[in-house]
This record gives sequence, structure tokens and C-alpha cells, in this order.
Amino acid sequence: MNYKEFNQKLMKEGVGIIDINSTYIDESVTIEKGTIIYPNTSIRGNSIIGKDNIIDMNTIIINSKIGDNNKIISSYIEDSVVGNNNNIGPFAHLRQNTVLNNNITIGNFVELKNSEVKSNTKAKHLSYLGDAIVGERVNIGCGTITANMNGKIKIKNKTIICDDSYVGANTVLVAPVILNRNSFIAAGSVITKDVEEDSLAIARSRQINKINYNKKEGNV
Repeated sequence: MNYKEFNQKLMKEGVGIIDINSTYIDESVTIEKGTIIYPNTSIRGNSIIGKDNIIDMNTIIINSKIGDNNKIISSYIEDSVVGNNNNIGPFAHLRQNTVLNNNITIGNFVELKNSEVKSNTKAKHLSYLGDAIVGERVNIGCGTITANMNGKIKIKNKTIICDDSYVGANTVLVAPVILNRNSFIAAGSVITKDVEEDSLAIARSRQINKINYNKKEGNV
């Protein structure tokens, strides 16, 4: 059957498809009832989609398993597993071997690859988590990067962020590195050593203000 006929079949089974003319779903895909799929979405390969999801416009899902009650907006998910009650996007990218547990927020322009994120964790914007294990109730600040690649010897290393940790904005975590439970990383840090449990890590130069350095002669 063509894609429109398959869409109609899914609708009879209780799947909500807003526009059958602009929604592309392979016949190999399984979708449970109660899930709503918005236009210009493509679901391919051996994907399995649970119940009561909202898959919003411009989303692509390939060979991935999506649980129940997720909201996915304008995002790309490939060879990944998503649990239940997650918010993904807009413009998130879940690459190969990404696993999300439950009640997670992965926001705009967040990219993950070969990583597991455990429940109740947030990475809301502009971050890259590659080859990482992220624990429960972790906050990933805007602009956080796991520097997982050793460019000299071409080996990728692991970053581990344990439960209840807070990673400030514009942090670079140079793998291999472990942030132990309840770590707090100051914004703008470059972390190259493990951080002990319940500790604050600051890894940046101290600010120096040179008074009148930029004042021009003759200015009032």
C-alpha cells in the first residue's frame, strides 16, 4: 500500500494524523493509539512509537523506540531509545545510541550521541553531550560541551555526571572525567579533573578590571 493508505490504516487504529498527505510513515513502523502526528513528519525503519505522544511538525524518527506521553517538536531522532513523559525539541538531535529515561527535557539545539540520560534531568539549550552518562536530577547549563574526542590519538572518552549535579553555562567537560554526586560546576569552567561529591569546581581565570585603560585623552 502507498503511504496515504498506510496513514489511513493507522488512523483507523486510533492514531491521530493531522494531514495524511504530508506525513510519511514506513509500513514497518508500529504506532499505538492516542499518538498524534503533525504534518511534515517522517517516521522510518523499525521505529516503535508508544501511546499518547505528540509528534509535532518537521520531526524525523528513524529506527528508534519512543515510549508513552512524550512531546517531540521539530527534532531528529535516529537509532535511539526514548522513555516516557519527555519533552524533546524544538531542533534537538538524538544521534546513534542515545537513551533517555523518563521526565527529561532536551531543548532547542541540544545534540546527544552515544549517551544515556537518566530521569528528571534537563538540558534545555545549546549543548552537546557525547559519550556521556548523565544521572538523575541533573541540570545541564546552556552551552555545555563534553569534549569527548582525543584528537591526537583518535580515541573517544567517557564523561560521567552523577545524580543531583549542576553544570553551569558554557562549561567544557574534557573527558575522561567524572562529576561525582551533587557537584556544582561554575559557569565558564573547563573541567579536566574529577570533581568530588558535594564540591564546587571553578576552572577559569580570575577577572581583572584595569580602570581607565580604555579612556581616551581629552574625553570628559
